[in-house]
Amino acid sequence: MRFIGRFIWLVITALTVVLSVAFATSNDSEMTLYLWPLEAGLTLPIWLSVLGALTAGMLIGGILVWLSTIAIRTKAWRLQSKLRKMEARAVAAENKLAEHDSGSSLVATQNANQF
Repeated sequence: MRFIGRFIWLVITALTVVLSVAFATSNDSEMTLYLWPLEAGLTLPIWLSVLGALTAGMLIGGILVWLSTIAIRTKAWRLQSKLRKMEARAVAAENKLAEHDSGSSLVATQNANQF
């Protein structure tokens, strides 16, 4: 199963690279990008601006997903710590109850032996 997943990932990666190369070779015209408050423009090939925007989007998306997993891991860590404390309290309560039950049965045995 793991082999199939890696193979699919390899096929998707190869297709992405082939399509990116085909896009870059077929769009070699230049375009000028202007940022509104500035007067100067930046002249780039079309393929560089498009693939640069896609790369920037993937990086920003990856960072956002990574940050959300940090929040999820932090919450899981806190809940795990809370669970450990609750388990320790439950074990202590069970030990106390078992100690109390053994003590009361010992008293009952001693009272039965007196009569």
